Amino acid sequence: ELRRVELVDERERQDLEELMADIQELLSKNDDSDVTAYERLQTRLGQAVERFRVSHPTVTLLMGEAIERLARMGI
Repeated sequence: ELRRVELVDERERQDLEELMADIQELLSKNDDSDVTAYERLQTRLGQAVERFRVSHPTVTLLMGEAIERLARMGI
C-alpha cells in the first residue's frame, strides 16, 4: 500500500522505503533478541507518523496499522 502512495517529496518517499525495508528485514530474521533494533524502528515509525499526520493522512493511517500489527507480533 505504501508503495502506491504518491508523495511530492522524494525525501519522504525514501524515508518510507527505508522504514519498509527495516520492517521486512526484522520480520525475516525471526530474532527476538535484537530488542534495540525493534526499539529504534518503533521510534522511527512514531516520528514518521508525526511528520506525515497533516500532509499525508493516508500514509499516517497505514503506518499506524503497521505499528499495531508489529505490536501484536511482540515487536
